[in-house]
Amino acid sequence: MDSQNSDLAPLLARRDLWLLVSAGFVDPYHHERFALLKDADFRHCVQCAAELVTQECPEIELGRGEVSARELMPVALFAALDAESESIERSYRVLFGLTISELCPPCGVEYEPNADVAYRAQQMADIAGFYRAFGLEVSGKRGERLDHIVVEAEFLYLLNAKEAAALSVGRGEQAEVCRTARKKFFTEHVGWWLPAFAQMLIKASQSDFYRRCAALTASLSAIERTSLGLTPFKGRVVANSTSEEAEAECSRCVANQIRP
Repeated sequence: MDSQNSDLAPLLARRDLWLLVSAGFVDPYHHERFALLKDADFRHCVQCAAELVTQECPEIELGRGEVSARELMPVALFAALDAESESIERSYRVLFGLTISELCPPCGVEYEPNADVAYRAQQMADIAGFYRAFGLEVSGKRGERLDHIVVEAEFLYLLNAKEAAALSVGRGEQAEVCRTARKKFFTEHVGWWLPAFAQMLIKASQSDFYRRCAALTASLSAIERTSLGLTPFKGRVVANSTSEEAEAECSRCVANQIRP
């Protein structure tokens, strides 16, 4: 394997695995988006990606809530999904409900220790700024907030993909822009809360599929952090959910920030 391919392969592997995380936490009611998990070609791609990443990161220093690369087991995750296909929507509703779950909220801002509405609105606006800068358009019809794991994982998929594309054509400066954004976004908006969410989900879930999604997410978070040269995040993170009124106010603030 030449040096360029050796740089590209881990990026492409993490790209595919972040797409798996994003699809794994989509509301199964949205059948067209959730159907990616049942696509045979996609399943093969993420299994190859998991094998490559596991070889690249056999032993890494783990932070609170993170798990070993050995937990990257897409085959077992897909087997669990196939076994639970008739009950998966019910499992999703039990865990995540129709509003923000208090059991294991899948939105990063809910883990912020600062519950001030203005502060949280600013965090959401900052996330929106990242998305705008790299062309990720989030439709309100999808039903996820900007800080939802589905959207943040999709954005990390996009950043890894853009970085790999830039490297493949020798655009080193463009690749560095993507890497810098990936590091900043992961540090400020993803890496510090995702393992806590995963551990809460593992404890709360009766679904083997969602427990395996959680373990894979906690593992991939550690791998992404390591790829960025970051040390484990410190401190204990717990959910600190906003009230419905505060959430509505936060959403209005963000809407004003991102309205063209």
